[in-house]
Amino acid sequence: MKKYVTGFLFSKDATHVVLIQKRRPAWQQGLLNGVGGKIENDELSCDAMVREFYEETGVLVTQDQWTCYAKIYRPNYYELDVYYAYSDLAYEAKSVEEEEVYLVKRDEIPANIIPNLRWLIPLALDKQADFSTPVVIHEISEERVQA
Repeated sequence: MKKYVTGFLFSKDATHVVLIQKRRPAWQQGLLNGVGGKIENDELSCDAMVREFYEETGVLVTQDQWTCYAKIYRPNYYELDVYYAYSDLAYEAKSVEEEEVYLVKRDEIPANIIPNLRWLIPLALDKQADFSTPVVIHEISEERVQA
């Protein structure tokens, strides 16, 4: 089973979030998602979050800044650890690789997003939630297809 991370870097005042426009896999093509990627063999999830964010945005957000707040499991397909962080380094994020990086106003998130971002972003912003243990989500066991 493949293991992935994705993260949302919010500005300190939580008015903006860094998103990336995906090219792959096919079902995500053209949609905005959190920044992330595959966890390498023998790599810790949080280390993968730091590495992927830096590789894709040029911004180094350290392990102690990221909070893993959700774990999404799709049996026989993938495991995804979802992170958030708050830092004004969000304003320095830029496109480094082939995928475009965007700084989006939290109240103006466009319609072309991965569907679960409609609840993952508000969940990350919920100041009353206790994420000392990440929320666990089990998805249905079917391969994702482009909507």
